[in-house]
Amino acid sequence: MGIRPLGGRTLEVLSKEDIRKVHEAVIDILKDPGVKVQHGDALDLFQKAGAEVDSKKQIVRIPEFLIEKTLNLAPRFITVCGKESQFDFKSYKGVHYSGGHGATFIRDIETGKRRPSTKKDLENNVRVHDALENTHMIYPEIYPQDVPAHSLDRHISQTLLSNTRKPVIATAYDGAGAKDLIKMGIAIAGSAEALRQRPMFTCSFGMISPFVFEPARIDALIEMCSFGIPFQIYTIPGAGTSAPVTLAGTLALSIAELLSGLVLTQLVKPGAPVRLMGYAGSSDMRSGDFTFASPEKALMAAALAQMLQFYGVPNGVHGATTRSNALDAQVGYETGILNLFSALSGSDLVIEATSSALENTETSYPEQAIIGDEICSFINRILKGIEVNKETLAVDVIREVGVGGEFLTHQHTMAYFKKEQWEAHLGNRARREPWEKAGSKDIQARAKERLNQILATPKPKILEPDVQKKLQEIVDKADARKN
Repeated sequence: MGIRPLGGRTLEVLSKEDIRKVHEAVIDILKDPGVKVQHGDALDLFQKAGAEVDSKKQIVRIPEFLIEKTLNLAPRFITVCGKESQFDFKSYKGVHYSGGHGATFIRDIETGKRRPSTKKDLENNVRVHDALENTHMIYPEIYPQDVPAHSLDRHISQTLLSNTRKPVIATAYDGAGAKDLIKMGIAIAGSAEALRQRPMFTCSFGMISPFVFEPARIDALIEMCSFGIPFQIYTIPGAGTSAPVTLAGTLALSIAELLSGLVLTQLVKPGAPVRLMGYAGSSDMRSGDFTFASPEKALMAAALAQMLQFYGVPNGVHGATTRSNALDAQVGYETGILNLFSALSGSDLVIEATSSALENTETSYPEQAIIGDEICSFINRILKGIEVNKETLAVDVIREVGVGGEFLTHQHTMAYFKKEQWEAHLGNRARREPWEKAGSKDIQARAKERLNQILATPKPKILEPDVQKKLQEIVDKADARKN
């Protein structure tokens, strides 16, 4: 499923000396200023472990020995399972891709009009990603606006778990949400132990940069890690606003935040499986707007992957989120370049690589997920690199064909062309005349055809009716609760 880039020769933007300097800066940052932990139980865990804790200010200063101890406790690999084993996502199996998250609007497939997104839109999005070859883990790419806000996380998790065979990034905004999510998992797996053995979802904890742990998210972390579900820590600093404007400063801040989160997971449950992920972006100094679509973001993603590989932890970095407000050439160059750079970093997971979202994740354009899948397929061929051996060097073949000959009909060509050459599924390779006879369709039109084909296919049976009923009961109870 995953691909190891260029035989292990990954893109490196940091020297060994750079890595040492960043690491030393991270150690200093965690000692002073430290992190703010707005949670009494978590503060107690840090204090008992040997951190310096100011309970009144809720500030934790983390010593170097605790970071080293945590890195020795945390697993080096993480697996999130599909409902079918062929879809299991194992972090040590090369580069993988996911869709995105968070779109509150969608460009309607039929009308082309922008409107608030719905739960049905999320269902369709999940079904599309279930069918895409290069989506290996499914995120809540759409946040439905037609469900109660206080139970949004339950609706999201229900929709993801009900419509794909692949592992998902489920959602839990607080401890109660995490408990309900675990109940959903148990209903699907059949028992708590079966869920622990084959967890079909993970869940994420996001810090607020710089260095703030929110209480509700800590509650969710504690529930998930205590149960044994794989967990993800992420951070989204903006260079120039919530992080230093210098890329090295934002990198150091990101790593410090992620390691502080890792420490907390291991204090909750030593050996808890965790992935660290970074979404560092840039801030437009004219407007203050945050964006992922910048060359600086690409450099920070590659540097983050390099640092997390240095620490030996499962990792994910941000791939492509476009700032464009239309499905245009800007989308193409931003998503293509950003995804390629992140994939070449060798990270376990390139996030948002097959995302349908434009406008900095605000609006889903359903066709873009299909185009993103094609881009990742293109990138995969680059990651495979050039295989050099006696057969591929083809000296005997060259000698046999000789001067002025042709290779098209040679048996060697028949044996190797499918392996060597990438085949476009959406992109046009026809000359103008046959392209015009076929309707002069651009890539957006062809992507829409593929999208409609997927949605017209009968929905696969993911869950049994009795399991679906249990999930719906969990959602209904959450809907009925008062804030």
